[in-house]
Amino acid sequence: MWKVRFMAEEFLRSFQKSLFKNILLMLMFSISLVMAVVMCSYYFDLGEKYQTLTQKMDDGEWFALDMITESNQEVNNRLMTVSGCCDMISLYEAVQSVEEAPIFSVDTQGSLALREEDVKRLFGGKDFLPFSADTETATVDFGDGDYCLKREMKGAEVDLGAYRYFNLRVQEGEGFTEENLVIERAKDPIPILLGSDYKEIIEIGTPIDVNYWCEFYHCKVIGILEKDSSLPPDGNMTYGESVTLNDKIVFPYGGKLLEKPQSLDEIHNYAIASYVGLQNAYVRTDGVHIRELVETYRQLGKQFGYPPVQIVGTSMGVDLFRKESASSVRVLLVLTVVLLCFSFYGLFVTFYDKIQSNSKVYGIYLMNGCSLSMILVPCLLEIAVILFPAVLLGKYILTSGELSVGQYFRAGPIMQAVYVLMGLAFLVGAAFLAYLMRGVDTEHLIRQKD
Repeated sequence: MWKVRFMAEEFLRSFQKSLFKNILLMLMFSISLVMAVVMCSYYFDLGEKYQTLTQKMDDGEWFALDMITESNQEVNNRLMTVSGCCDMISLYEAVQSVEEAPIFSVDTQGSLALREEDVKRLFGGKDFLPFSADTETATVDFGDGDYCLKREMKGAEVDLGAYRYFNLRVQEGEGFTEENLVIERAKDPIPILLGSDYKEIIEIGTPIDVNYWCEFYHCKVIGILEKDSSLPPDGNMTYGESVTLNDKIVFPYGGKLLEKPQSLDEIHNYAIASYVGLQNAYVRTDGVHIRELVETYRQLGKQFGYPPVQIVGTSMGVDLFRKESASSVRVLLVLTVVLLCFSFYGLFVTFYDKIQSNSKVYGIYLMNGCSLSMILVPCLLEIAVILFPAVLLGKYILTSGELSVGQYFRAGPIMQAVYVLMGLAFLVGAAFLAYLMRGVDTEHLIRQKD
């Protein structure tokens, strides 16, 4: 029992003697170890975010894209200007045109609003409730202040890439093509497709006014899909059963407007469709070049004045640094390595000075029956106490609190990395102490001058 008491008292004496240095080392190691883990996450894909939204298929790995960011108000403000709307459409087209990372946009869970009176007219007395997404009605704007009752109809949205990737085909009319998705003038109708259950209810060529995401669109039916055409839920392969399109109206993302817009009303709905298309997009990549793709999206966002498109499913480091250039990340890496090395240097110098200044005391301890381990244990415990706040800080940042990044990322691998780095630091410190205390000569310790 006296040995435990002795080691505890020796630990407290030594820690209090170097209290300021120890607190400084705590702060340095806490910051440097957490930063080292973040940088490892950037370069080694540590701790994936929303892993269930990362699809692995035969032709590669698909990641969900997202445009909802902390800068959402900035995006909304830009979408209230003609130039901002044009830039959003250009951003969507630019993301689509990245050859090494093709995307598709798809949403099968939404709905499209039609005028209640149009639905009744189009169905001609037939039951339209099986096609309806909601039995309740409400009043919305269908353009130019035309407020009327709307009926939410089952809908799906795809871009040309998704239409082709999931091999959708029509039994009548034509499907989506590069040609029919080019709109010459703002008031020209946008092509839409109908599920097979609409056959003999609504004819090809029928004009339909649609309210989608609170925006008004003139549309025209160009084709009827084959029976039992289907899409995975929101393009996600992990949810099992596909969603049948038989009773849905299919709206296209990515329509291109040739006419130069003269007012916000002429371009705003196209910009919103592009914005929503980016939120519901997936990008294919082999995962190896994910950081380069993040850099590409950062440059595109900068070019068109928008926050960079997020790749959902990337590591914590990649996501945190998605707004930074590759050169900026390299600078942060260098600073992190320098800080970590300086922290280790401070730890070694502190304990070297501690052992040198206490050498005479240690000699007395040894000559009075203390073992070398009874001297080393308090020093090792002091190193552990210096390193332990790094674990607490990492745990707090990564797993605790409403704003912690741990609620968005798989924090397990990240915390394991913190533990490993702290363990390595402890082992290096222990080896350094053992080196200093090796082959100790008690008589020499007693005789040497203070």
